[in-house]
Amino acid sequence: MARQAALLLLTIHGYEIPAYAVGNDFYRQALQLDLRGKREYTDTILTAMGGIEKAQFSRIKSLLKLSDEAIELADRHNVEEFRLRYVVTVSAEYHAEILRQIIDLNLTAKQIKELCEGGDLQPDTEDPIEKLPPAALKMAKVTQSVTTLTPQDLARALMLQEADPAIARARLQALRKLIMEAERFLVSD
Repeated sequence: MARQAALLLLTIHGYEIPAYAVGNDFYRQALQLDLRGKREYTDTILTAMGGIEKAQFSRIKSLLKLSDEAIELADRHNVEEFRLRYVVTVSAEYHAEILRQIIDLNLTAKQIKELCEGGDLQPDTEDPIEKLPPAALKMAKVTQSVTTLTPQDLARALMLQEADPAIARARLQALRKLIMEAERFLVSD
């Protein structure tokens, strides 16, 4: 359905739809498009998608953010949108692994949400790294490149991401609090 949504969006925005097979990157162009600029087509598109609501359309379209391997797994195993919506919130490098866990362990939407938000639902393994939430591993990786960043670059990136100085400042404050609490754990270990 995500590819169908993409084709509909691309069509109403004047993109030429090729008559040959295309890859996922072609469909991902639709991530930059929405129905706001083409309100006259909104009802027609939502009806063509099975009479869904705008919010459901957006959730379906967001599935285009899945990595190619994750899309293939989701297609092959008919994984429903409500089980995939949380997967797109994590880094693409983790999508396929999360999909494998969804399929192998038949995870519920609640379990998937907890896994993607950092809950410890991964199977017990000998490797403690595999038990860590993906977000924690990403943050640890970021600390390795902190010496190559300037404060101005970080501030500009936050502004690009958040588009609001107050929210960017709040993100930095939350990060500062997280770092201070993490330092306490390092001292006590």
